[in-house]
Amino acid sequence: MSAIFAADREPNLAFQGILNSVFQRLGTAEGIVIAFTSANPGEGVSYVSNQIASQLSAGSSGVRRLSSSELFDEVWPSGPSRFDGFAKTEPPVARTAWEDWRGKVNLLRARYRYSIVDCPSLAVSGDALSLAPHLDGIVVVVAANQTHKTQVANVERQIQMVNGKILGYLLNKRKYMVPDWLYKRL
Repeated sequence: MSAIFAADREPNLAFQGILNSVFQRLGTAEGIVIAFTSANPGEGVSYVSNQIASQLSAGSSGVRRLSSSELFDEVWPSGPSRFDGFAKTEPPVARTAWEDWRGKVNLLRARYRYSIVDCPSLAVSGDALSLAPHLDGIVVVVAANQTHKTQVANVERQIQMVNGKILGYLLNKRKYMVPDWLYKRL
C-alpha cells in the first residue's frame, strides 16, 4: 500500500504527490481507471477526485472524471448495452450487471488516458464494490478526526473480498495546530 497523503496544507503539492505515486506506478500502454471512495459520506471524495482530475488535465490530455452513477447511466455509442449480443431472430440476451460494469470500464480505458470515477461512500452505496474488480485500483479518502480505524479496516476488507486493489489512502480535512507562519519556519 502506498503512503497516506494529506490534501489540505498545500493541495497542489499533495495532489502531485498522489499523481506521482499512484499513476506513475500504474504506467501502462492502455488507459488507467481509478475510483475514489470513502467509508462515510462527507469525507471529501468529490473534492479530491475533482482536484486529481484537474491536476491530470493540466499535464495531459485524455482525462475523464465522472461519478459512478454517470458511468452506470451513460449510453455508449457502439458500446455494450444491456441487450447486446443477439441476432434478429433470437430473443434478446440480457447482460449481467458485472458484464455491464466491466464493458464500460474497458471502454473508458480505450477512450481516455486517465479516468477518475467518483464513487459514493461504502456506507450508502455498493458502487465501488461493483466496480472494484474491473478497475486498476481504488483510493480511499479518509477524513481526519472523523473516520475510525475500524471503519477504514472494514472498507479495506470489503474491497479485498471482491478482488479489488487498494492503491492507497488519502487523509483529508486535517487540522493543523501549528500556525502557517511558524510551520514555514520549521
